[in-house]
Amino acid sequence: MFRRLIQYRAPRSKHSVFMFGPRGTGKTSWLKQHFKDALYFDLLNDDTYTEFSAWPTRLSEGIPAGYEGRVILDEVQKVPAILNEVHRLI
Repeated sequence: MFRRLIQYRAPRSKHSVFMFGPRGTGKTSWLKQHFKDALYFDLLNDDTYTEFSAWPTRLSEGIPAGYEGRVILDEVQKVPAILNEVHRLI
C-alpha cells in the first residue's frame, strides 16, 4: 500500500464517518489495516447484500449487545435503506 499524505487521528468521541473515493484506490485495504478489531460488513458479499436489502434492521442483530467498538459497512451505497438503521443505532 502507498503511504498516504493524510495521517489518521482517531476521534475523541463517537462519530460516524463516510469515506469517499474512486474505485480501486485502497479504501477497503486502508480500513482493514487501521481498524483490525472492527465489525466488518461487506455489502459486496451476496449473502450480506441480500439479507440487509430485505431486512436492514438485521444490522442491529449482527452487532453484539453492549458492543462499543467500530462498525464498518463497506459498499453501504448498495443498500441505502440501511442508513436509517445506522442512524437509529447511533
